[in-house]
Amino acid sequence: MTCSMVSDPREKDINRFYTTEEINPKLKIIEENFDEIREEFLQNRDKLIWTNWHGSTGYLGDRTAAYAGWRIGGLYAEMGGAEMSGIPKQAYIDNLDVLEQNYGMKLYPDMDNEICYTENSKLLPKLTKYLLRAGVTKRAAIGVVSPGKEIKWHIDPDPEYGDYAIIRGLWGLDVVPEEGKESYLCFGQPEYHIRKTFKNNEPMFFYGRIPHYVKNELSTPRYVIVLDHDIDKDYLVNISQP
Repeated sequence: MTCSMVSDPREKDINRFYTTEEINPKLKIIEENFDEIREEFLQNRDKLIWTNWHGSTGYLGDRTAAYAGWRIGGLYAEMGGAEMSGIPKQAYIDNLDVLEQNYGMKLYPDMDNEICYTENSKLLPKLTKYLLRAGVTKRAAIGVVSPGKEIKWHIDPDPEYGDYAIIRGLWGLDVVPEEGKESYLCFGQPEYHIRKTFKNNEPMFFYGRIPHYVKNELSTPRYVIVLDHDIDKDYLVNISQP
């Protein structure tokens, strides 16, 4: 299978993984406080509400069975994302009960910071605090892939605005090492791609509209922090040039 690239010619130049320093140096705070963050997660993991961004939550990615075995525990998202889709912020608030039904959990709007928190953010206050201190305001969540499951080759056509690309970060949160097995992400094209292994306290940053594939060979679930950023495409091209 070959996934089609989208039309912006600059995307051929941003077909790579990015470092934390290139995308958001302030995320060093996650690395420095990782043990505390992971312990909070392990203590509350069984209380989190899990859903799937590709379905009832309104996520605009692939809606097929390719995502079976993948779930998301949302923390918060910007209200501006709704407005970019033509929904005024006040309409967002007025229809909060409908959104809560879709998400399957209580939502808490923060008009000052233009963010809507979920019930999960109250269960993980330390992680939420550190992410906001790092300036992550686009979207944040916990992602899990079940043992032996995969997310087949796909792209994530999240709504974008202006000249910005959504760079997705996947930060290893609870990846239990197992001899002879691993959980990994392939990025590029099926016939020629880069492969990276998920590890605790190690991030991957990439443009979700480039084809990618995820596999969890482990006998335990693989958990990551999902943190999205809006990054100017010209900036990405410039730092990608040799």
